[in-house]
Amino acid sequence: MATVTVAQAAESAVNVKQFTALEQKVDALVASLQQLVPQLPSNQAPNNGRHKGGKNGFRSGQISRVPSFSRLNRPLTPESLPETPDVGTPAIQPMFDQAGRDAFSERPSAKLAIDILDIIQRYGNNIVSGEASWPGKVKFMPVVEAHVVKREPIQMVLPAFPFKSPNRCDKTIGSLPDLGEQLALQHLNGLCQSISEVYEHGANVVITSDGLVYNDLMGIDDSEVWDYSMGIRKIIENKGLHHVSALRIPEILGHANAENITREEYLVHAGCYRRELVARWGPKNFDSHAAVLADEDTKMTYRGYIKFLTKDLMYSKVAAATAETGNPKKRYKEAIEKLAYQMIARGKAFAAAIEERCGDYVRLSIHPSTGKTKLSVPLIPPPPGGQLMTPWHSTVAVGVDGSFRTVHAASVRETHDLVCQDGRPYFFREKSPLFDFGETKIEFEHLYPTGLIIRPANGEGSAPSYREVDLQKVRKLAETLSPVVLRGFADTTNCELFVSKAKDLGEPVQGSFGVMREVKDHTSSDDAASSEPKPMHYDGMFKLVTCKDETGKEMKDDKGHELKLHKPPMLQYFASIAAAPQRAGYTLFSASRLFFKYLPKPYTLERLEGARWRMDHDGFRDAKINDLPLVIRHPQTNAPCLRWHESGPNSNTNFSSPEINSDSDSLDAVQLMDQLVYDRRVCLRFNWEQGDILLSDNFSMLHTRTAFTGNYKRELWRLHVD
Repeated sequence: MATVTVAQAAESAVNVKQFTALEQKVDALVASLQQLVPQLPSNQAPNNGRHKGGKNGFRSGQISRVPSFSRLNRPLTPESLPETPDVGTPAIQPMFDQAGRDAFSERPSAKLAIDILDIIQRYGNNIVSGEASWPGKVKFMPVVEAHVVKREPIQMVLPAFPFKSPNRCDKTIGSLPDLGEQLALQHLNGLCQSISEVYEHGANVVITSDGLVYNDLMGIDDSEVWDYSMGIRKIIENKGLHHVSALRIPEILGHANAENITREEYLVHAGCYRRELVARWGPKNFDSHAAVLADEDTKMTYRGYIKFLTKDLMYSKVAAATAETGNPKKRYKEAIEKLAYQMIARGKAFAAAIEERCGDYVRLSIHPSTGKTKLSVPLIPPPPGGQLMTPWHSTVAVGVDGSFRTVHAASVRETHDLVCQDGRPYFFREKSPLFDFGETKIEFEHLYPTGLIIRPANGEGSAPSYREVDLQKVRKLAETLSPVVLRGFADTTNCELFVSKAKDLGEPVQGSFGVMREVKDHTSSDDAASSEPKPMHYDGMFKLVTCKDETGKEMKDDKGHELKLHKPPMLQYFASIAAAPQRAGYTLFSASRLFFKYLPKPYTLERLEGARWRMDHDGFRDAKINDLPLVIRHPQTNAPCLRWHESGPNSNTNFSSPEINSDSDSLDAVQLMDQLVYDRRVCLRFNWEQGDILLSDNFSMLHTRTAFTGNYKRELWRLHVD
C-alpha cells in the first residue's frame, strides 16, 4: 500500500478560516440530508462485549439514527482502508451524528481520524466544547490520519511533571508525587483508553519531563528532579497505566542507553544535559521580551510563570536576597520577571527539541493557549467555579461530596485531615465523622473517577469482622462516593450475616426473587444471571406500586386504569462470593455528579431537567413506561440524579430489546446520553474480588456490566434496600 508521511499529509491542510467555513457548510448539508439517511439495520451495530444502542426515536420527525456510542464497543479497524496517499483535512463538526459522518467522509481513515480528534478535544479547554471546533484540528488532522493509515497507535506528547513546587509551606505537602499526580496520570490514561474504543491500535501519551530544563533557575536540586521522575514512573507501573510513558532529557537528546541511565549517572551529567539542550535547540538571537509581546501563546505562558513563581519562591534564596534591598517588593517582582523571561527562552529550546523528537505527535499542553498549535489539557479538571492548578503546584483535597480539588495546602489545613500513604503525606480529606470508624482501624482508597475502597489498616493482625463495621456510615458515604467497597474484612461470605446486616442500612426490598438474589452466571433464563453485556440502567426501572388514597383505596385514572407509581430502591447491596479473573469482565458505575460536570454545551442541567422519556421493553421484561423524568433530585442530598436506560437491539442480547423515545426536544440527541454515561471521566470500570461488600446509591448512580468471558463460576449476592 502507499505510505503517507506527516509532511505529505500536512501539505494538504487548509487554514483555520477555510476549515471553519467548510465546517459550517457541511453542518448545514448534514441537517438537510439527515432525513434521507436510512436507519441501519440493528444487526450492523458493532458489539465487542458492551451493550450497544439500538432504536432511538424522536417524537418530532422521528429521525432515526445509529448513535455514535455504538462505535465505542468495538474499535474500528483500518483493514479496509483504501491505499491512497492523498491525506487531506475534511472538516466535520465534532457534534455530528454517525449518519452524517458516514455520509460525508469519503475516506474511512479520515472519518476515523475525526472521531479520534473529537475524543482528544473533549479533554481540552482551549474552546467551549460543543460551540466551536478546536482550531488545532487543522494542524493535527493529517498527523492523526497518517497514523491511522499506517495502522499505528496515535501518539500524543505532553511536556509536564517537572518537580514539586519548592513552597512546601503554602502550596505542596512534599517533594514527591502524591494523589494529584496519580489522578492526572489516570486522567491521561483514560483519554488513551477512550481512543482505543474507536481505534484498535489505540493511543499513547508520552510525558516529556521538563524538570531539568528549569530547576537550576528556581534553586531546585537535580536529585529532587530525579526522585520526582522516579515517583511518576512508579505510579504508572503500580496503577497499570499502560498507555502513559515518560521521557527524560537524556532520552530526548538521543543519548545511547538513556532509558537505562542510573541515578548517579544522571546527577553527574545533569548540567551537561541542560547546556546541550540550549546549545542544540535554543533559537539564535531569541528575544524573550519581544516574543511575549508578539505571540499570544507565549504571553499566556509568561503570565502563568509570573503567577506561580511569585508564590513558589516566597521562601527561597531569591526572596531572601531581595529582602535585604531598599525596596524588597519591587526587587522581588523584578527578579521574578527576569526569571520568567529566562524560562521562556529555555522553553523555546525544549519545545524545539520535542518538535524534532515527536514531530508526528499530537501536542498537548498544561499552559493556556489559543489551541492553534496544541491542546491545553487540565490534568485534574476542577469542579464548577474551582481553580485550575497542576498537581505539582498544589495538593489534592478530597471532599465528602466526592470531588477532587487542586488547592494550596495552606488553604485546607484547618478544614481537612492530612492523609498519608506509604508513610508520607499524600492528600487532604475533608474532616467528617463519616471517616471515623472508631476502634476499627481502617484505610481509604479513593478511586478514579469515582468510588471508595475501605480496608482494614495494615498491621492490625487478623482481619476484623464485617459485622463490626458501621454500615450506616457506609451508606451515608455511598450517597456521594458510590460505589463504596468493603474489602479485606472477615465473614463477608456469611449469608445469614449478609442478610441481617442489610437491616442496618434500611428496609430490605422484597422482589420477585425474594429479599436476596443469588446472581450466578449461566444459571437462569434472564439477563441478570447471564454473562452477556447489559445496557446502562438503574435498578427498579420496572418496579411500580399502586397508588392509594387516604383510606387505603386503590386510585384509578379517568379511564378506570390503576394509577401506578414508579418506585426504584434507594440502595444496591452486594457480596462477591466468587469473582471473575481480572480483566475478564467489568461492572461499570456511572456517576450523575460527573455526568453533569462534563455535560457539553449547549446542553445544561436546566434544559435536561425539563426532558421526559419513555421505555418500550420486550423480552424478559415486557413493559411500557411513559412520561419518565430524565433528571430527579436525590431525596437526601438534593443533588441532580440522571434517570436513564440505554437502548439496545435484539442482536446484542438474548433477553431484552429496550427501545427509548424522547418526549421532548430537549433530548434531540439521545446519543449524548449513551456516550457520556460511559465516558471514562464519568464511569468507573470495577473489578470484583472475592469477599467484596459493595454499596451503590441507586439514585445518584447508573450501572451495567460488560460481557464476562471465560469458563468459571461468578457469583454475587444482591439485595435492594430502601
